[in-house]
Amino acid sequence: MVRKPVGHTRAGPRTVTTDPLRQLFDSADAVLFDFDGPICSVFDGYPAQRITAELRELAGTLPHDLDEALRKPAGPHELLLAAATDQRLATRLERALQEAEIKAVETARPTPGAAESLAACKSSGKLVAIVSNNYTEAVVRYLVRTGLADRVAHVEGRDPSDPTLMKPSPHLLDRATVALGIRTAACVFIGDQASDMEAGRAAGTRIIGYANKPGKSEALTHSGASAVVDSMFAIAAAIR
Repeated sequence: MVRKPVGHTRAGPRTVTTDPLRQLFDSADAVLFDFDGPICSVFDGYPAQRITAELRELAGTLPHDLDEALRKPAGPHELLLAAATDQRLATRLERALQEAEIKAVETARPTPGAAESLAACKSSGKLVAIVSNNYTEAVVRYLVRTGLADRVAHVEGRDPSDPTLMKPSPHLLDRATVALGIRTAACVFIGDQASDMEAGRAAGTRIIGYANKPGKSEALTHSGASAVVDSMFAIAAAIR
């Protein structure tokens, strides 16, 4: 899988459309996808709640003074972020989470329409990057296992040395667009969390919310999404 391409070929002339979703893609040189949600359900076979409990149990065996802070997070990434002020603890939890995510992607459930969306990007000449709070190697392994690696130009996972750079920070989006050689304003970012919308706004990308659960549409719109879809097949249909 190519990680840092030096350029790309744009598709031929496009007809003018009044479809807002298509308009977002028509002027885009690259499409950035969040991983967990738009591409697959990472923790479908290895639940995030179980991983969080395991990380919390591991933390209990290590010296630290963050007991109260570590009791609040509901997910593994939130727990990792809560441990950020203790470098030694955060490093141990990061390593454990990496192992858990590599295990999780072996049973991750593909999102219907995700493969078609990636194929549409490739056929239309748009570069693709996965921008995720998940571990980079876990994302790469999933793409290879599912035969999608050749449709993705770059994978930008969380910085293992600093969990505070995860989304909603724009850091990962900024790094991905630099790797692609594309201005952030020429990118469309697709995510399924309010934190994705916040990161996209801060980075200056156009943002599409993927509402894969009831009630998400309103939350994503409120968080700044330019458009919201409830199926990734809608994304595939809008890219040309």
